[in-house]
Amino acid sequence: MKEYIFILFLLIDFSATRAQLSVAAGTNIGVLATDDLTVLDNLQNNGTIERITLSGSSSQSVSGTGTINHLKLFKTSGTATIQSEMQSITGTLVLTSGTLAAGGKLTLKSSASGTARVAQHNPSTGNVTGNVVVERWINSASGTRARQWRLLGFPYNAAMPLTAISGMSIDFTTNRSMMYFNEAGADATSGNSATRNAGYVSFTSSGQQVAVGQGVAAWLYGNSGGTASAGSLASDLTITSFGALNEDGNNVTIPLSYTGSLGNPGWNLVSNPFASSIAWSGVTRSASVEPTIYRWNPAAANWTTLNTQTNAVTGGADDIIESGSAFFVRSAASGQSITIPQSAKTPTATGLSHFGRAPFRLDITPERVPAAIPRLAGIRLKVSGQGNPLPDDIYIDVSRDDATSGYDLRYDAESMGRTSGAGLSVKERDGRPCAVQFDAPIRQAGTEKRYYPLTVTSPAVGQTRLEIAPEGDWNSINTISLIDTQEDKTILMQGGTLTHSFNMASKKVEGRFILAINHVKMDKITGMPGAQLRLLGNPVTGDRIDLLLAHPTARPLRWELSSIQGAKVAAGQFSLSDGNIQYGLMVPGMRASGLYVLRVDLDNGEVQTVKVMRQ
Repeated sequence: MKEYIFILFLLIDFSATRAQLSVAAGTNIGVLATDDLTVLDNLQNNGTIERITLSGSSSQSVSGTGTINHLKLFKTSGTATIQSEMQSITGTLVLTSGTLAAGGKLTLKSSASGTARVAQHNPSTGNVTGNVVVERWINSASGTRARQWRLLGFPYNAAMPLTAISGMSIDFTTNRSMMYFNEAGADATSGNSATRNAGYVSFTSSGQQVAVGQGVAAWLYGNSGGTASAGSLASDLTITSFGALNEDGNNVTIPLSYTGSLGNPGWNLVSNPFASSIAWSGVTRSASVEPTIYRWNPAAANWTTLNTQTNAVTGGADDIIESGSAFFVRSAASGQSITIPQSAKTPTATGLSHFGRAPFRLDITPERVPAAIPRLAGIRLKVSGQGNPLPDDIYIDVSRDDATSGYDLRYDAESMGRTSGAGLSVKERDGRPCAVQFDAPIRQAGTEKRYYPLTVTSPAVGQTRLEIAPEGDWNSINTISLIDTQEDKTILMQGGTLTHSFNMASKKVEGRFILAINHVKMDKITGMPGAQLRLLGNPVTGDRIDLLLAHPTARPLRWELSSIQGAKVAAGQFSLSDGNIQYGLMVPGMRASGLYVLRVDLDNGEVQTVKVMRQ
């Protein structure tokens, strides 16, 4: 005799096993996280079940149109088959053992509350077969910059036709709104020559396919009405696709393209291949694949970087790549690949969120213990200005013995640029703009000088601000200064931060700003900038004396130039407007070549002098 239980409402606070279970529409079964509700035979669900396990050694059917938060498959033999109606999972699907035959009747839901995921499992003992419907919720709130390009991915084990996508508009003709990236095609002779942008290729027909592991760039502008150029994402968007999940193996290997003849080769736009968030630190890379991941942040409208070799980040990135996301990775040789194992899957994590992650923690595998990474010692620079108010940032580090001032494959990250807000990059030795620049450690603290040219961009001219601060194990004996060559300023960081506001007269400024380390020497006893007066260029050739004057507490008041015999030549006052420590003195009386003495009186009563040679 078969056993059926009809339930209107039940909160189960103990482990229970039932031969069969039938849940009526409108019924909600709550199960405490510490307990388990197990069904050995058929399940009919037209309501909502918090947590349930399909178990036993015989075949099972799952029928009805209902919702299951957490579903666990734990069968010694036999297949659990979802029948003609649709079952939705809002939390976690755990495939411990047995086979779940989805047959296109299982949906992994996505909403503002979270995104359903398939937990880490051993595909040789537990698996899901047949097509599964996968959703990807997109927030339309203005703060997330809804109407813009997004990097999307799909978690299927075979090429997915574009006809499998619904819930979003795709323009294949006038304003083509979905693209893939062709690394071998990134060799344009004009415009975006030899850059990542030159490799984008538009989809032109719904009959085309997205390859396994291939990421796409999609312009999201709504599901109906409007066009890619004029439409708007007025409400939240749920993108739906279907296919057989990438859950039939322990690893997913994605080959990377590399065309050595390109000027800037090796960029690949790839997808998170699982219906789960993954950790980039859990991905295995071939020897010539950079450890840096490049992601687009829709909220700030800028690129982010994360290097797992050093844990160096820009743009607030973290280690998590959400389900449904794509990212750029770079190969430095042919025949390279990345491998994403089941062990790379991870539940939610805090930090930068491109789409919103699934906040579910059922049956979490033990956390990986990463290898110890030496602490960083660097400087973070942020720029903000016109357009998007959120700042862009870069990171310069001096903590790796094998790093150089050139581009280091293991550590550095290129700057991907920014168009909707102020952008920043550091120019390394061969002129490449970088978002992350690693250099060798400073061996002689306080005296060994380093100079890093900066490039600032903006979508419009106007007021802009640079903010600079040390990070990690920074040796405070090493001074940090910003040199503004246009305003003839050298601003010394004091108190752990440096802020410089200026006007952008053009949309791109190169050569104006230099980040300087130990441009100003530190006093070996006090650990503070000692009273310094030195010339920036000596001998001088005209009527101008450029000098650097730094003192830990005092400011300069007056100056006087005399001949070496003591005759007064010129005098003047200093401006005390800001933190500038660089000054340009105009001395019309210094016409004759020879030796002079410059005297500077400080507001604390000190006097500093330096000899000046006039050619």
